[in-house]
Amino acid sequence: MNKLTNILNNNKCLKLICAAGNENIKEIEKLSYVYSLAGFNMIDVSAKQETINAVKNGLKRAGKENAVLICVSVGMQNDIHLTKAVVNRQKCINCSSCITVCPQNAIYMEDEKIQINEKNCIGCSKCKDKCSFDAIITEHKYKTPWEMLLPIISENIDCVEFHCTSSDEDAIIDSFNKIKSLYKGCLSICLDRSKLGDDKLINLIKKMSENEDFIMLQADGKPMSGGEDNYKSTLQSVAFGELIRNSGLNVYLILSGGTNSKTSKLAKECNVDIDGVALGSFARKIVKDYIGTDDFFENEELQRLAVNKAEELANCIKEYF
Repeated sequence: MNKLTNILNNNKCLKLICAAGNENIKEIEKLSYVYSLAGFNMIDVSAKQETINAVKNGLKRAGKENAVLICVSVGMQNDIHLTKAVVNRQKCINCSSCITVCPQNAIYMEDEKIQINEKNCIGCSKCKDKCSFDAIITEHKYKTPWEMLLPIISENIDCVEFHCTSSDEDAIIDSFNKIKSLYKGCLSICLDRSKLGDDKLINLIKKMSENEDFIMLQADGKPMSGGEDNYKSTLQSVAFGELIRNSGLNVYLILSGGTNSKTSKLAKECNVDIDGVALGSFARKIVKDYIGTDDFFENEELQRLAVNKAEELANCIKEYF
């Protein structure tokens, strides 16, 4: 806990989100390598042994094993971060429009049929929204948070993040208490405003944070929407952060959901005191062309370009901390 509180109290948290549904081991290793060298101090990944190992391998390559913290994400049933896209064959006309919008290269054409690589899919629903024929649905590959944590509880992880977007407040509290009984380290709560009104959200956070020495709250403005680098994209994350700060809640506040290079600047201009920024979609997007090759770890020029791009983002965020 001391490592994380030191970061939050002194340097601020700069977290890379690999995506809770991302099981692309090669990509996770490359992202961890690039962003640890760029100055990020936490990597967020799905709660699976293979993804944790991928982060560790990336940090080892970068010589950052002891400098960067690992956070694993678990969640409630129906949380968007735990969904996978599935093709409805009876409706799909194989027009390829979904391929063009997938940020993870999870969709491809094979034998003249649309296919989805489940391990690459992060459940962002961009393909579902794009399809004019309702040929893509999302399904939940759900395990309870404690089922996900049990196999990895002995791993050297620094934080568990609980994605708890749901309208069932009692179920959220019950799951949170079960997580606490299993994991004794640092806990982070990730919430957005899609299921509960503001008053209910604040009361829920109060219940979850009471009697806790440490709670990190990730205010997810608009989940998985950070593809563009403008103020509009990050506006909801800052607005949610302002709601939390105005409530007087005693939590460490991290902004996410639509975050980009403008996030900390907008937060400062709005007088929203934050303890860090978590970046997912935008951070992955800006290095995608560099890390997408099979020879990335043999190509020093690609590594240099990727790290430089990631450093630009890190410096933009740090400037306004």
